[in-house]
Amino acid sequence: MKILVIDDEKPTLSMFKLFLTAYGYEVITAENGEEGLALFKEILPEIVFTDIRMPGIDGLEVLRQIRKLNQTSQVIIITGHGDMERAVEALDLDASDFINKPVERQALNSALARAEKRVKMPQAPGFKLRIDPEAFPCEIHVQGKLSLCARKAFAGLPEFNEKDPRVIFCFDETFSIDRGGITLLMESVQQMKEKGLGISMKGLSYNYYRFFQMAGMEKLVAIEPELSRESIGELTDKLTDKLSGEPAP
Repeated sequence: MKILVIDDEKPTLSMFKLFLTAYGYEVITAENGEEGLALFKEILPEIVFTDIRMPGIDGLEVLRQIRKLNQTSQVIIITGHGDMERAVEALDLDASDFINKPVERQALNSALARAEKRVKMPQAPGFKLRIDPEAFPCEIHVQGKLSLCARKAFAGLPEFNEKDPRVIFCFDETFSIDRGGITLLMESVQQMKEKGLGISMKGLSYNYYRFFQMAGMEKLVAIEPELSRESIGELTDKLTDKLSGEPAP
């Protein structure tokens, strides 16, 4: 699988090249947006990492251009720590995921695991909101991209009663969100809180967990980050094999 990394900082490019090559990917790097877009057209990588702040063509413009050229490549935005507004802009432009600088290994692994699964999907799943009638506490399963278009689905949620005072939002691996979706989710959670419901969330990728923290969601709900241990384990095994020269047990 080919990965293109675009960043104007050579140490960052070197770090990505080292780790991603050790994981077994074919890695191509570019030092600016112009070079990155030219390489994208040439090699059509399945996954792209691009810094959001670069001179000339920045990461948001890179994302815009890639989305015009290709809807299936997974574009992961690299943002500065706490750069909430720019991260939201990237989500509005249909970024697949994002990670913060300085890049943490856990964040990188989470983004890669999600991107690999999404690459293998025949098509992007549509938004679905489903209640599990057998679960207690009540589980609301969220799939696909959450935007303002989902307002009708949230309005159709049943009234929760005193016998079921807790609600768990369960996000699957296809979950993504944009600015309108963030507003809608916050409004819905606030309304549930006003009715006396206890709310928690699970299944979020590490990066979305961090994003929801920045958005202030933890002030309203209990969030349980949930990584795919199998995927992370596979990536770790790849790195171990490369560095030790011996197959992982």
